[in-house]
Amino acid sequence: MSQNVRDFYHLHNDATSVVIDCRHNQPVLGYFGNRLVTVNASMLGQLDRHEAPASLPIEPTISLTPTIGEGFLGHLGLEVHRSATQWTLAPQMVQTTASQFSLELIARCAVSDVEVTHQLKLDPAHSVLCLSVSVRNLSDQAALFIDNCAATLPLPDHLTELEEVTGRWAYELQTQRHTITRSAYVRENWTGRSSHHMNPTVTLFEKRASANHGGALGAHLGWSGNHQIRIESLADGRRMLQAGELLRPGEVELGPGEEYQSPNLYLCHSSQGQNGLVGQWHQMIRREFITKQHPTSTRRPVQLNTWEALYFGVDESSVLALVDQAATLGIERFVLDDGWFLGRIDDRRALGDWVVDPKKFPNGLIPIIEACHEKGMEFGLWIEPEMVSQKSKLYETQPNWVLRHEGVPLNEARQQLVLDLSQPAVVSHLFDAIGSLLSTHPITYIKWDMNRDIHQAGNSEGRHAPHTQTRALYRLLNQVKEAFPEVCIESCASGGGRADLGILEYTSRVWPSDTNDALDRLRVQRGFQNLFPPELMGSHVGPSPCHITGRQHSMAFRAGVAFWGHMGVEADVRQLSKADHQVLSEAITLHKHHRKLIHGGGYQVVDRPAGEQAWMVLAPDYSEALAALATLETPSTPFPTRYRFIGLDPNSHYALTLVWPGDLHPLLTKHKDALGGTHWSGDWLMSVGLSLPILQPESLLIYHLKAV
Repeated sequence: MSQNVRDFYHLHNDATSVVIDCRHNQPVLGYFGNRLVTVNASMLGQLDRHEAPASLPIEPTISLTPTIGEGFLGHLGLEVHRSATQWTLAPQMVQTTASQFSLELIARCAVSDVEVTHQLKLDPAHSVLCLSVSVRNLSDQAALFIDNCAATLPLPDHLTELEEVTGRWAYELQTQRHTITRSAYVRENWTGRSSHHMNPTVTLFEKRASANHGGALGAHLGWSGNHQIRIESLADGRRMLQAGELLRPGEVELGPGEEYQSPNLYLCHSSQGQNGLVGQWHQMIRREFITKQHPTSTRRPVQLNTWEALYFGVDESSVLALVDQAATLGIERFVLDDGWFLGRIDDRRALGDWVVDPKKFPNGLIPIIEACHEKGMEFGLWIEPEMVSQKSKLYETQPNWVLRHEGVPLNEARQQLVLDLSQPAVVSHLFDAIGSLLSTHPITYIKWDMNRDIHQAGNSEGRHAPHTQTRALYRLLNQVKEAFPEVCIESCASGGGRADLGILEYTSRVWPSDTNDALDRLRVQRGFQNLFPPELMGSHVGPSPCHITGRQHSMAFRAGVAFWGHMGVEADVRQLSKADHQVLSEAITLHKHHRKLIHGGGYQVVDRPAGEQAWMVLAPDYSEALAALATLETPSTPFPTRYRFIGLDPNSHYALTLVWPGDLHPLLTKHKDALGGTHWSGDWLMSVGLSLPILQPESLLIYHLKAV
């Protein structure tokens, strides 16, 4: 160990401590949790385990990236090779740079000519730790292949339950909880994006932890490509968590002096259950991603998207008619979805030809945009730059620009192929096409879609492409962002296929699901907001019946569900009845009135019986709150259990008002009248709660609380 490497390092803020144990010449995450007042060498010795019969006197540590040269017998965190006989790796720490909130640890392996750097950054204000790894090839001659690079941490014994994020297209971000057993839990995503069914997020809980109580540890890999998350119980009883990019053989080759940088692994701890994690995640993301990365995109105008209104049937007259009706509802941004570009009459053709179709729009898009501006609306546009149709001018002229396996028939999915972003000419072409649209039209919003998995991921060099494809996508997005900083970019990958902190460095809105079914959306939005704050979440009022599920819901229910995110509409508003038009207009007005609170307050889940969901958004100073109660199915009892609010100031008094739905049936009218004129103490609302009326299935109530 180098002279300047200490036995341990203690990063800390007012609420959190991170202790890195370096006594065995390998960096180990010894502790991550509530702030420790004192840490010293003698205390650190208690991390060591007693010797057991027939075991090694000193167990190999679960270091930040365990290697084979350490003698580690679990799944390795870092594996490299140069040839079949050059694969040994045993880096030794040589240098550190430390501050109160950050730590850089550099280790080198003389045998393999490899340098490994671990970087840890503790959020100064919140309980979030960011961990990343870089690997440099120090050889001046031989290439180095990265086989696996995954950040690794030991797991505390008291965290015994695991919650994963799963789902499918149109039913994304579903959570399910398991008990951790003496085995390996492995989630591998090979889709080429962060995926609908294996979002790179896991949460560990104490047994019987609830929304507000119990220990919890959240982990999220900020990466939009292939990934692996692994929780392994070692034979000696220790447990560990690993997360990193999932690589095919030969996918990452480092030439002399080149470096591989892992995705960021974000960790968050809480002793107040799920809500404790959610609060920390949201605050960190708001400051580090929304405010710092996208300062010009903090506005969240209510928008209308044309997809489920018009599909491919867009043309000048139909779009202008939709613009007129959108304005009467209070829409603030109009987004023209698929179907606007050259020859795009269905999903079998024209992807890649990003020129306005003169047959549909003989005067171009300018008359549409001017009509929007006259009505007080911004204009946005849908694109899918990473894809190409075989029936397109681009593919006809550049057939070698797509990902493929040489000698194997092309794998067309959703009638489209994937462009090879590892080719500089492809990226240059895409930037020019996007730049031409944005420089010649006053567009403030791009809906950036990506509608298929990458099945045949071979690039022009014959390598497996997901790594280079993801990095090239990030560079392209960053290029667009820097050239057009006023443009808001939405991550829409056939819904929630790219909902991760990697893509959020370049985008400022996420479309979490293609379904606008309000009942399914309740579950999708709950899963989304476990990590992401509401203002990042596109939430739209869709048609009834829903085009994906066929289910019918009242406008009050649909609008009440969409109310809680970045609100929008995705229905043919020309066909609305007068009653539905009125209800939707009222919901939009109510959303605008409370938008600052929704997009800046603290989101918290309220524990409710099965068949119900409840949540709140609270002002930072406890002066105001919004609270929702949604019934998902017919209640099993005539009257619901009392609604016990959370997060209020117990010493304040609140005026409580039922603000949604606007059109109340008789029982709700009596309930609303009963609330009037009473000032409720915060401790009463949290301890005793609110008596509720009989609720109909698939309905939603919204309350407003104001300190008096």
